[in-house]
Amino acid sequence: MAFLHDSKAVLARRLVEVRSPREILATLDQHGQLDGLPFMPEMLAFCGQRITVARRASRTCVVGHGFRRMRSAVFLHDARCNGSVHDNCDRGCLLFWKEAWLKALDQDRIEDEADHAADLKAARVLARLPTRREGGYVCQSTRLAAATTPISRWDLRPWLGEVWRGELSLRAFIGTVWGALRRRVLGRPEAEALAGSAQRPSRGELRLAPGEWITVKSPDEIRDTLDVRGRNRGLTFQPTMNGAIGSTFQVAFPVRRMIVETTGEMIELSHTVALEGVTCQGRCVAHCPRQEYLFWRESWLRRVQADATGS
Repeated sequence: MAFLHDSKAVLARRLVEVRSPREILATLDQHGQLDGLPFMPEMLAFCGQRITVARRASRTCVVGHGFRRMRSAVFLHDARCNGSVHDNCDRGCLLFWKEAWLKALDQDRIEDEADHAADLKAARVLARLPTRREGGYVCQSTRLAAATTPISRWDLRPWLGEVWRGELSLRAFIGTVWGALRRRVLGRPEAEALAGSAQRPSRGELRLAPGEWITVKSPDEIRDTLDVRGRNRGLTFQPTMNGAIGSTFQVAFPVRRMIVETTGEMIELSHTVALEGVTCQGRCVAHCPRQEYLFWRESWLRRVQADATGS
């Protein structure tokens, strides 16, 4: 069922269709997985939809394991997990899609006849795929290590492949190599990490709602809310967030709970939000393509009145 080919043609913006439930079910093993990657019940809602491909998912960062290689997978434009079947996890992860779960619309092929009864039966099976095992949650994030293989820290071929396909700019590639040399040879961090000295910093009390406008506070104001490890009650202000300082954004949604990738446990959060369009661009981690939402304590933000935004 694979349809993507290693050619110079730009894969991004290619329109594909997510296969029917019965076609997808036929690709899965007894654990609801393909090559170790789970098809999650939340993905069932995408069946039959036509979505543009964002890029290949040939490599990914896996917390605790570094960069890993994945076979025959892509990211679709803004196709994210809504967490509805995983007790409303708010991570909003960008989903991995195996090529076998997708149809290319620009290739000649014989269409299967629709079998609505079989699709309904398959959909019921997919909706009941396991979401917990051995006390932890099962999702693509918690299974990434099992669904991927190691990439040598000195192997540049995955990044060169992205440059060749137009998914990574040459400038970004050079920056990635230079950053790796700074860390591994010179022992220097790639970006400045903010840290403070607060003992029990406040999480904030803005109680922000989706659609509200905020401004990210100044570095000094943010340092006042961080401990010596750059954390606010366990949540790190990551170096990749520095670029947003001083800018204005809309709140996307409050973050109340999320599944931890390394353990599969669910943790509770408060006074924390995600911002519209603000995702990790991977600059601090060799341009990881996962585009995960960054999580912001309200104490790092300042509410902006509606009239100040021109709305």
